[in-house]
Amino acid sequence: MLKYRVVIKMENIYIKYNEEECSLGDSKFFGCPDLPEDFDWPVDDDEFDMEFICQINCKKAHDFNEALPEKGMLYFFGCIANPLGEESAPAITKGFQSMGNFAVKYYEGGTADLQSGEIVDENGDAVGFKELKISFTDNENECTDAFHQLLGDYPVNEDKELDDYELLFCLDSFSGDDFTLEFEESGYLYFLIKKEDLAKKDFSKTICYLAVE
Repeated sequence: MLKYRVVIKMENIYIKYNEEECSLGDSKFFGCPDLPEDFDWPVDDDEFDMEFICQINCKKAHDFNEALPEKGMLYFFGCIANPLGEESAPAITKGFQSMGNFAVKYYEGGTADLQSGEIVDENGDAVGFKELKISFTDNENECTDAFHQLLGDYPVNEDKELDDYELLFCLDSFSGDDFTLEFEESGYLYFLIKKEDLAKKDFSKTICYLAVE
C-alpha cells in the first residue's frame, strides 16, 4: 500500500506595520500584549521581565502559510533594551543568543478570552512604546521601511549549525515615533525553530541568532 507524505511549503510572509489603534487580538509590535488570564510573563537569565516585542494573530497569518497554527496567538519576548537605546543593558552580539534571554509563547485559545492591559514600572506608571498594528503580505516589495518576516527563506540557513532549523520570525532594525531599535551593524534577529516542533506547536525550544551584514 502506498503511503503519502504531506509536504508543507514554507512560504515567506512579510510583515507591514503602521501607527493605527489596535483591537483586541490584532497582530502588533510593542504596546501591551493581549493576554490570557493565567499568562506567565517570561523572565531573563537574571530574573528580570523580558521586553514584549510583538504578538501575531495566527488565524490571520495562517492564511498566508499553513505551517503556522490555525488559531491562537504567538508572543515574542526578548532582552532588547540595549538595541532600544538603554546603554547600561547588556549588548546583543553576533551569533547565537542565550535561550534564557528570548522567549516565544503560544496561546491556543480564542481572542475573546484575552485581556488588554498596560505595562507599568515599579511606581505603577505606564511605560513602554506606542503599539504599531501589523498586517501581512506575500509581496516583499511592500516592505519599504524594514524587513520583518515570518517563515520562509533566510540567509543564515547556509550556516551548517542551523541545518535543522526553519525561520519562525525575522526582526529587523526599525523605528517608530517613540523608539529606535538598532541591532549591531544593522543586523537581523532571527527566531529559529525545528520543523517538527513547529508542527507540534511547541515553541519552547525556539532559538535566537543575530546575523549582521
